[in-house]
Amino acid sequence: MMLYLGGAFLVCGILLNAFLNDKTTPKTHWQSWMCLIIATIIWPIVLPFIIRKKLSKVSLEEISLSGQDWGLDRTL
Repeated sequence: MMLYLGGAFLVCGILLNAFLNDKTTPKTHWQSWMCLIIATIIWPIVLPFIIRKKLSKVSLEEISLSGQDWGLDRTL
C-alpha cells in the first residue's frame, strides 16, 4: 500500500508541476483536473510513459548540444 501511495504522490507531483507550468490551459478547466486525478489513480500505467518522454527529451537535448559542439570545433 505504501508503494502504491508513494508512486501516486510522485506521479501527482510530476503532473501537477507540468499542469501549473502550462500557460495554454486555464487552471479552472475541470477536464484537465480530471485527467490529473485519473492519471494519479492509474499511475502504474502512466509512470513508464512519463519517464520515457522525459528520457527522450533529455537525449534529444544531448544530441543537439553535441552537434553544436562539433560545429564549434570545425570553425576553429
